[in-house]
Amino acid sequence: MGSTPQEAARLLGRPPGAIAMRLENFASVDPEIAAHRRGLRNLTPLGKRVYEHWQNKREALHECAEVLMRENRAKATPNLFEPNPIQIPRAFQKYELLDQIGEGGSGIVFSCVDTNTSQVFALKIIRTDRVHDEEALRRFRREIRVLKSLSHKKIITLYEDNLESQRDFPAYVMDFADGSLTSYADRKSNLRREDQMPARREIVLSIIDAVEALHTGSPAVIHRDINPNNVLRLPNGTWVLADFGLAKFISTAPLSTSFRTTTQRGWGTQWYTAPEQYQNFQSTDHRTDIYSVGVLIWEAFTDSHPPPDREHLGLSESLKAVYLKATDRNPEIRYRDIAALRVEFLKAFEETFKLN
Repeated sequence: MGSTPQEAARLLGRPPGAIAMRLENFASVDPEIAAHRRGLRNLTPLGKRVYEHWQNKREALHECAEVLMRENRAKATPNLFEPNPIQIPRAFQKYELLDQIGEGGSGIVFSCVDTNTSQVFALKIIRTDRVHDEEALRRFRREIRVLKSLSHKKIITLYEDNLESQRDFPAYVMDFADGSLTSYADRKSNLRREDQMPARREIVLSIIDAVEALHTGSPAVIHRDINPNNVLRLPNGTWVLADFGLAKFISTAPLSTSFRTTTQRGWGTQWYTAPEQYQNFQSTDHRTDIYSVGVLIWEAFTDSHPPPDREHLGLSESLKAVYLKATDRNPEIRYRDIAALRVEFLKAFEETFKLN
């Protein structure tokens, strides 16, 4: 079936890149493989059975094509259980949706392929049930504006948006990621080995670099929801900061005072959010991000999960001092900026692992 993608592309009138990803899903019946592939993770049971039955027969291509066409028609047809099928904004018609790879209170993220280049991206679209929610619209538009103002290798890249042409149905195209820090740590259990400490160090430094780019930009930005789910790994191995749904420009007044995040909790993500962010969301500043980075440092160098026990942190004395200062309940006691945190973190890391 070496020529399958090209032949399927001809039969279905779709780009070879999109077909190759779909066939990869039919082939990936092994759960271990399925967890890492880029194509449709949510393949229907029928599609899976078809491939298992026909994979070694000449008719396999025809059967796969039939299933793909039926599934495509079904997705576009409203029904009792899904009255609002996924719609792609007009500006993004050249992209073909693959997987749904993320969902939050106001947006849905899909992997997609550019039908002109066969390059893989991610497309974030406002949920159809939130397009009449003014607060959700304002938040989504602000997220686009924030990303458009940023350009840094450790921050997710926005390639295209429709903010000017279709303000009532906002969406944007960004980097496709293999997964989040949460999913990567779960799959790569060897990240917990002692010899993986340099890898953990590089992940923390990637986050710090991204936060420094936010805080020192013009205009400056604070993220306000830094947590492992919002740290993504690109296919080339680069770690980037993503999901700017709670971000704000420091130089402007916030647009709202209350809303839900991608975790369905108010004001941020539990255990990673600074106390003052719950108390007065409007008054938050760059030190709220420093708090969140401090929690990530603790999590990176222990085998524990939040919430941290400040009496039994499981860190070396030097890393413990960094964590405690970064996450002090009083913002005035925390590091004055993310650069100061980087200096102390690197010093603590060297002290800790030279001793070992």
